Amino acid sequence: MFSALSGDVPLVGRSTLLSDIEGTLGQDDVYGAFIYGDTGTGKSVMARHLLKRLQGEFAPFLVTPASALGAIPYGALGPFLTDATAEDMASPLSVLRMVMSFLRGRANGRPILVIVDDAHLLDDDSSHLLAQLVTSRTVRLAVFSRSVTPVSDELVSLCRDGLLERYDVAPLGYVEARELCTQVLGAGIVRGASDRLCDEASGNPLFLKAILDEALMNGSLTKPEGVWTLADGELNVPAALIDLVRAITLEMDDVERKAFDVLALGEVVAFADLVSVSSEEAVFALLSEGLIQSAPDNPAFAMHMHDLYGRIARKLIPVGRSNALHRELRSKSHLLPLPPRAQIRHALWSLDCGEPVADEQLLELAGLALTLLDPRSALRLASAVRAERLGVAAQVNRAIALFELSRLEESRNLSKGLLEEGGTPGLIAAAGVLEVRQLLAAGEDVARTEDIVARWSDALNALGPDSPDSPLPGEAEDSGPGKIPGGIFAEDLLTSEQHRVVTQGFGWNLIGRYGETVETLRPLITGGSSSQRVMVLAHAFLAEALGALGRGSEGRQHSATALTLAESNAQPMLDLHRLVFFRHVSLLVHSGDFLAAQQAVDEYAPGEGRDYSFISGSLAVLDAATDIRRGQFSSGLGKLRPALASLRVSDQDALLPYALGVTAWAAAALGQPELVALCSAELAHVQHRGSRQYSLLGRAFDDAAQTLLLRGARQSALLEYAAEAHGSGWFSCEKDILELATALGNEQSPELLARVSGTLEGAEADVLHAYASALVSHDAAGLAEAGDRAELFQKYLLATDACRRAMEAYAEVGDARSQRALAAVVRRRRGMIDGGLLVEPVELEGSSPLTSREREIALLALRGLSNKEIARSLTVSTRTVEGHLYRIYVKLGIGRREELAAELEPLLRGT
Repeated sequence: MFSALSGDVPLVGRSTLLSDIEGTLGQDDVYGAFIYGDTGTGKSVMARHLLKRLQGEFAPFLVTPASALGAIPYGALGPFLTDATAEDMASPLSVLRMVMSFLRGRANGRPILVIVDDAHLLDDDSSHLLAQLVTSRTVRLAVFSRSVTPVSDELVSLCRDGLLERYDVAPLGYVEARELCTQVLGAGIVRGASDRLCDEASGNPLFLKAILDEALMNGSLTKPEGVWTLADGELNVPAALIDLVRAITLEMDDVERKAFDVLALGEVVAFADLVSVSSEEAVFALLSEGLIQSAPDNPAFAMHMHDLYGRIARKLIPVGRSNALHRELRSKSHLLPLPPRAQIRHALWSLDCGEPVADEQLLELAGLALTLLDPRSALRLASAVRAERLGVAAQVNRAIALFELSRLEESRNLSKGLLEEGGTPGLIAAAGVLEVRQLLAAGEDVARTEDIVARWSDALNALGPDSPDSPLPGEAEDSGPGKIPGGIFAEDLLTSEQHRVVTQGFGWNLIGRYGETVETLRPLITGGSSSQRVMVLAHAFLAEALGALGRGSEGRQHSATALTLAESNAQPMLDLHRLVFFRHVSLLVHSGDFLAAQQAVDEYAPGEGRDYSFISGSLAVLDAATDIRRGQFSSGLGKLRPALASLRVSDQDALLPYALGVTAWAAAALGQPELVALCSAELAHVQHRGSRQYSLLGRAFDDAAQTLLLRGARQSALLEYAAEAHGSGWFSCEKDILELATALGNEQSPELLARVSGTLEGAEADVLHAYASALVSHDAAGLAEAGDRAELFQKYLLATDACRRAMEAYAEVGDARSQRALAAVVRRRRGMIDGGLLVEPVELEGSSPLTSREREIALLALRGLSNKEIARSLTVSTRTVEGHLYRIYVKLGIGRREELAAELEPLLRGT
């Protein structure tokens, strides 16, 4: 393990930047590079990396200034001036000559490269001398400095003059952070865990390393199934980072510290307010030091450069000081409207200080926190509500927050009876949606959604139009989580009823009654709704239903609309993004648009908040399924192992049965029977959990895995599963199952696959129809063409199988030439399959295309003998061997010796 803040942090995510810097250092018209980066971004590691890598091309020298030497003339260049006298040091010209003599004496004629780490600590005289060396073209310079800390104007001017190229070290992205975590931990980590750690560290490698060490020490990071997972709950702050922030604050004067603390406590504060409680000079100093910044979406507000700094600073601020700062900020505030997250933070600060917050405001902010995926804040805000008349609303919010925190039993106990006790349409809707989500997460019979929706309808019918709490016109609220009950009138009732209808569609989709979903939601979408949430959900569930019915093209239009509405709405709807995005990507995967699915997964960006359990589980499963349906089993299985570990902890989409089946299929293709057995055993216990379509697909993949491992030793149930899907109208599911059966050589499945794919929408369905139809009619040319089209859609398994079967069809009519032409295609496509191959190599039949001598030479070449060795073995000239090989290449349809791969041996021996 690496030790926290020791500097021993793996260098990841910097390869491209280092290559660019090395390229710049080798240019004739540029004399170096100026590299800026925040503390902990890896500048020192990069400096030492350059020192090591450029030893051959340059004579590199490392300069490491220290703050203690900042007041000493030429203090940073002391190692180059060991022989200097006091008289020499008094003359800048003498110092320059001595430094040049030192560098040249050790360079032995090689170009000189001076690497300066922490250039912001350079004394002025050293900076001036280094600038002179660069200006005179004596040395090349690589300067590493903090991003905003002032650096010598002379060095900075070298960038302006074009002598140095400027580079900025960016924070780590999620992929790079996962690589760093893997290197530090020595094993894989679930994607959501590494993403969360990356966000916690703001992409800073040094901070990330320290947080990793702390999580390991306190047990937050565990490896129960060979994959590192992160427990829910707030992460402990490493002591080393607390010391770092404490040291930073000790260097501030009292006014700067005041501004820093106010911003830590408030998270986001208007610059005008920050200046009011401190001073313009203090705020400017914090900006200059890179400790604070403008809010990205609102430059009128300030925030810490690193969220972690603020979180740590809050722990260091005494309660009394926090209370005093809160009172002062309130008294001097310009009352600028705060951004949503800042409203939540300021309310929590008020609660910390014992200041009163209106119950209505607490309730509203609790709902806002839920939509922003901040259930911890929501739980605290809702728990602080004291008004009895708002008790049910607060209870609904607390139950939702507990559910989001994976505290399912507590959530269910708290929410019992809320559907009937809601009292307002909005609360009834929130309680009804929560009950459905609880049922799904608990793995209970999804048919019970019918009962929940019926109780919802009864609760709405029990509300009368003569309630004394009816609000004034225009006061209706959308029925998202946490809305304050404001009375009952027609628009509230309509919105709640629309939520009920949409939730009914969700339940029907789980059961598999997709046709009813389409019939119900289409009119709702056409008629519209005043609730944006209703419209988002209606489009998402309609898209899911259409995709299952095989109308993927139409379904994608609705899922894209749902995403657009969720992302563009003025009110945040991050809580809906997961639900919509899951259905959109699932539709892409199961309609065969793997490129679009992969792009969507790679670019997953929910906005302000990230649902880490979703990233670790459901999204990772869809990502893996994309790989596996391409035939890239190894990479898919690598993603599935951590996804399964995550789903066993939190599975809000009830995707575990499907994930287990897909894992078994990938494991079988890679020849891992032990993993297949484990997945099959677990699937037997959870197979009826969640969506019935996904459950059936999971069982089908598991059956295909068993069939592949025990080929010929068992009777596959795939056709029975396909018949079940057909009888239920799940035509997309039927298509997927029949494709599996066809790949496994079932003789009846091609005709069935041709029939169902001919009724479906989309390019993948067209390819499958062409492939299956050609199989039925033994159309060799049609199979070859279908294989070409399948390859374009990255369906590499089907592309390979189509080509192989085309060779068999050509063999039936004795067309050996066409067989040979396709042999190279089969060989190339097999190389696209990452892992097991489901088919045996086809053998050419009929008369030999090669003479006995050509076959003999081809086999010797295949074994690796050179032309000279073959000639010696057969007692012929090398030129004769070369002539034979040329004719062999022509007859076999290949172009070079390397294509005589081992898989051609059966063809050669069979002739």
